[in-house]
Amino acid sequence: MISEYEEPMATTADGPAIAPLIRGGALVELRRHHPSNLEAFQNWYADEEIARMLRHDQRPLNEIQSRGYFTSIIMPATARESAYAIHERLTGRLIGATALTDFEGQAMRQAFFRIVIGEKDAWGRGFGTEATRLVVLDGFERHKLDLVKLEVFRQNLRARNTYERIGFRVTGEHTEYVGRDRFPLHVIEMEIDAASFESSNRAWLARIADV
Repeated sequence: MISEYEEPMATTADGPAIAPLIRGGALVELRRHHPSNLEAFQNWYADEEIARMLRHDQRPLNEIQSRGYFTSIIMPATARESAYAIHERLTGRLIGATALTDFEGQAMRQAFFRIVIGEKDAWGRGFGTEATRLVVLDGFERHKLDLVKLEVFRQNLRARNTYERIGFRVTGEHTEYVGRDRFPLHVIEMEIDAASFESSNRAWLARIADV
């Protein structure tokens, strides 16, 4: 019997089965999460380097925390098609996760963007950039958003450069004080609307129209 969040797996000729496709690009595919993704998800969020880039408390998740996060937040969100597993298109390999969260607003509908490329050999190869574009596009088209927001740590220059290239603009920044030592964490706030996304990504949009 298939559970509420466990969709039938699509079969592939040469590799493991993968979950249904939501949106595809030239480099990556966004698919629904499947319960079998839990192990990879736990490995990513147990990594200290990833935690320093992504988590506001700067601490990795233990096995119980990451399992709870995946089962109670990620799986229900993926059923609503607002949380996505990132697969390398060429191989079908699971390399990361991304989501739209904290939906709010009526006249101005908005949500926050989040992403992790958990497989480190996939860093710097354009996968995160395309996954970001695909999620933002899905936000505007499927979820009818007017605005996509995000927060990025000041020291994460690679991510900041990616977001600026896609068309996100800085709207503010704030400092959080983390842990017993009150370590200052500088957070940059960014956002993008549909018109800015389209004007900054015309060439890419034209390319994926043929994918």
